[in-house]
Amino acid sequence: MEELLNNPAVQAGVLPFVAALVLAGLLRRTRHVGLAIAAAFLVAVGLTMGFGFESLTSVKKLVLAGAGAAVGGVLLEVIANKPRWPHRLALLAALALAVLWVLQRILMQREGAEAAIASVAAVAYGLAMLPGAERVSRDPVRASAAALVLALASGALALLGASAQLAQLGIALGAGAGAVLLVQMLGGAPSPVGWTLGLCAQVGAALIGLLAVFTGSLPWFCLLPLPLIAWAAAWAPAGSRPVWQRAFITAFIALIPALAAIALAWRMAGGSAA
Repeated sequence: MEELLNNPAVQAGVLPFVAALVLAGLLRRTRHVGLAIAAAFLVAVGLTMGFGFESLTSVKKLVLAGAGAAVGGVLLEVIANKPRWPHRLALLAALALAVLWVLQRILMQREGAEAAIASVAAVAYGLAMLPGAERVSRDPVRASAAALVLALASGALALLGASAQLAQLGIALGAGAGAVLLVQMLGGAPSPVGWTLGLCAQVGAALIGLLAVFTGSLPWFCLLPLPLIAWAAAWAPAGSRPVWQRAFITAFIALIPALAAIALAWRMAGGSAA
């Protein structure tokens, strides 16, 4: 049993998925079903690295930022049914600060102009995730599919960037989003619209990608297609199709920019190995 629990696939995929599936089933008729994604993420954290935060490494800061995004999403859903400009500004500011906080130690090791350019680029990448995420959040099926593809793509990029720990966290986020999507498919109806449904996955995936670049060997330009995943999901046709059909179509379309990023990272990893 202990050997099974120590299996990386179980820690990052199976158990987070099961936990998210249970919670998503309980919350499927509420606007807070996205908490299941956060639950999957935290299960993986507990199994792979634990919850000791005496020394705040960049990865542990990522964990806190992801958990904070989930809590902030719940509060925002309670405050407002639809996003208004103060909420958008608050999200942008919070994400910018989270990016700089997570990367703080790394950026401090760089000199003047280099540190400034890296900071601006990292914040710009993080903020680029939000417009597409807000657009796709108008449809919970699309939002769940986008979160699934984005999280798994970020995990795959982290793995190609030689960061197994970050890859596990990305896979866990994907497992959680997949559980939320599966509950909607099995129920035959979307969950209630919640405009922060994929917030934890979007924030977590953005930070995973950035850390894979700053602490791993992933080239920065491999991240560029990822903000397009949510936009691709938003453009997926809906119509009167059954939920399961919409889920598969949306995920397939969202995979296009994701596969482009993975193919680019794979090619660069192959080139480096050669």
